[in-house]
Amino acid sequence: METGELLERLGYNASSKLCIVSCDYLGFSHSFNIGIFEALRSGIATTARLMLTAPWSREVMAMYRGEDIGISLVLTSNHDIFRMAPLTQSPTLIDGTGELPRSLGEFWEHADTGEVRRECRAQIERAIFYGFDPSHLSSDSQALTLKPEFFDVLVEVALEFGLPLRVTAQGDPNHRVFPAFELAADEGIVTPTQQVSILDRLSPDTDLEGALESALVGLEAGVSEISFKPALASTELKALMPNDWRQYTQAHAVLTSSRGAKIMNDLGIGLIGYRDLKRVQSEIRTGAE
Repeated sequence: METGELLERLGYNASSKLCIVSCDYLGFSHSFNIGIFEALRSGIATTARLMLTAPWSREVMAMYRGEDIGISLVLTSNHDIFRMAPLTQSPTLIDGTGELPRSLGEFWEHADTGEVRRECRAQIERAIFYGFDPSHLSSDSQALTLKPEFFDVLVEVALEFGLPLRVTAQGDPNHRVFPAFELAADEGIVTPTQQVSILDRLSPDTDLEGALESALVGLEAGVSEISFKPALASTELKALMPNDWRQYTQAHAVLTSSRGAKIMNDLGIGLIGYRDLKRVQSEIRTGAE
């Protein structure tokens, strides 16, 4: 879908700059759960992605109040302290420990597309069983977006459940490897028109608010997405992320500060969520039928 048409269907003019502020790692730990819900309820975050295979995903069910929550489909697991396992009995999706493979290379080499399809469906259906109304899908670590045979599975389940996708968009270095953005659009799947990454700019001394403002100043007309991993400072977080826990607490501080909202307002950037894209996608597909 052309940018102008998407903006029009969302109720804006062709020069509008809209932003989805998303949070990853929901369900990963208690610290992330608290930090993300605070960013959604009292900050500028507009959506989050739940990891159904993560150890604290059930807590999210108890905390959920109808927020814009999507699903991060997890097919690899490389954390040093804990490893995640598939929801289904899928021999090609586990390594010698009985858990999801550590690397993308290992996943791509051994995974059977039929088992991947079944696992993706199981993760989506688990979210629905928990009481969530999923707003979109993404592929954790881009496991499904950089290989044609697995991207076909991602598109298939997105269409089956009527969900937009977060995929590699123009401007991302991986976009030159595999054109997921265009292929999703060809199937009538709605995606943001631009993914903006500021995480690669982070260091312990980074002014994250300044980095966010710089990224927002450079936004083009359309629907952009900026992703964060906000978490509440805690001994749990420091144990899980001993080397980079500060960047997650910094993200939480930025998303819940008044300055973030002021930056958006001063630049005339509108905040939307994936549910807005889901509505547009549903209208398009209903019209096509």
